Amino acid sequence: MKFNWGTGIFIFLALFLAGSAVFIVFAVRQPVNLVHKDYYEKGVDYSEQMNVNARSKAFAHSFDVALSNDALIVSIDNTLVSKIDSGTMHLFRPSDYTKDLKQKVLAGDQSILFQKADLINGRYILKFSWYTDGERYEIDRPVNIQ
Repeated sequence: MKFNWGTGIFIFLALFLAGSAVFIVFAVRQPVNLVHKDYYEKGVDYSEQMNVNARSKAFAHSFDVALSNDALIVSIDNTLVSKIDSGTMHLFRPSDYTKDLKQKVLAGDQSILFQKADLINGRYILKFSWYTDGERYEIDRPVNIQ
């Protein structure tokens, strides 16, 4: 077989297409960790989120986060406890959504526990959202687990 410029072009194109196919297969198999599964829908409702944040500023220091040997303890001030109808505490890990934890907050709950065995070391964000008289409130706070 004689090696000429046509054979060289064919070999180059074949290697380029094979390399592209390998890269595409590699890219498709990578996990996609968006902050939220409904990331784009949340972006549409951003003006509502701005209103929720403005309402919630008054309660920014109404709960404390403490880490004990066994659990992460979130203590809610009595003034806020009396106003909560229902809510959730979402402890989410920005780097891996499979490590997220949620706890329901019922009226009268003064503390919420997240077991330390369920947590891994690193950065979490605690999103405390609740309803009072039909209005939604939400406070975010970073939490570092050691």
